[in-house]
Amino acid sequence: MAKDLDDKGNYSSNQASKKKYRGFGRIAIILFIGLSAYMLVSTIVLIFLTKPKGEVEVPYVVGKRFVDVYNSISRSGLKADISFYDVFDIDNGIILNQHPDSGVIVSEGSRFKLVLSRSNLYVDVPNLIGLKLPFALNKLKNLHLYNRSVSLNPGIISYIPSEKTSDNIVIDQSPRAGEEIAPDTKINILVSAGALNENMKMPNIIGQSIELSINLLYAKGLNLYEEIKETRSKKMSGIIMSQSPKKEKLIKKGDKVDLKVYYYPMKERPYVSYDRLDYKIPSHFKSGMFEVYIQDNRSKRKRFSRKMKGDEDISFIYHRTGNARISIIYNKKVIEIISRNVQNFE
Repeated sequence: MAKDLDDKGNYSSNQASKKKYRGFGRIAIILFIGLSAYMLVSTIVLIFLTKPKGEVEVPYVVGKRFVDVYNSISRSGLKADISFYDVFDIDNGIILNQHPDSGVIVSEGSRFKLVLSRSNLYVDVPNLIGLKLPFALNKLKNLHLYNRSVSLNPGIISYIPSEKTSDNIVIDQSPRAGEEIAPDTKINILVSAGALNENMKMPNIIGQSIELSINLLYAKGLNLYEEIKETRSKKMSGIIMSQSPKKEKLIKKGDKVDLKVYYYPMKERPYVSYDRLDYKIPSHFKSGMFEVYIQDNRSKRKRFSRKMKGDEDISFIYHRTGNARISIIYNKKVIEIISRNVQNFE
């Protein structure tokens, strides 16, 4: 220490300068580290904020119902921006115009402007009472108004026994014939299941769709077993190929009915089609009543009912309009829900 002191006992100027420079050096290092940390954080934030979004090809949706394509629009990353145009000759919710046009590449999250129809059209409900159910449903599909075809959708179709009216004949309807309704209003239909007595006869359902026959058979208290036969004809899908017992045979509540039903396998699920459900009951379930309900854009309805147990198979053909929610029920409690979503809107 002595060599660093001057004659008066003070530190030499050389030593003081070194100490001063060491202080500046520490400050410079601290500033450098702080500036580097700031630059690193800023760079990360800048990268995050300027991260490029994914690209999306705009689909063509003009002429389609908005409710049918909304999910696919959302999944693609586009944000629907809706406006309405009042019309009298087009159903509600039809997409009339879109921007950007189809095929344009935009960033994910871009606004997809859609113009939807808002209908002022009203339709007089036709009279369905006294008609066979297939003819009644066909009448709803083929209405004419303002030089265009208009279709009304059936709502709940219920069956009740009737001593006076033959089976599969419409007994009542709601709304009533002559009422003015919007085209999206559904028509609930009450149908005769015929007389349920010792003289009950098996109806002829060969060539009829399973969708129109199933509730009539259940209303008669019959146990149904379906054998699925694949076909190459799309038009035959859902059509009953054969039945046992044969037509006019005497039947009673609880009898077994064997049906062979055509099915056309689809690569993708279109908006309207027949689908197939195959479900194996988990092995831990004891014998009990199993039911299956189908809920789609048309209605909610029972499609299967039978006393079964674990490890047995539920297999049948059902008609679907739009997305379907399938509820598997055991002794009146839901045990599983299966979704069947539209994959092709053409």
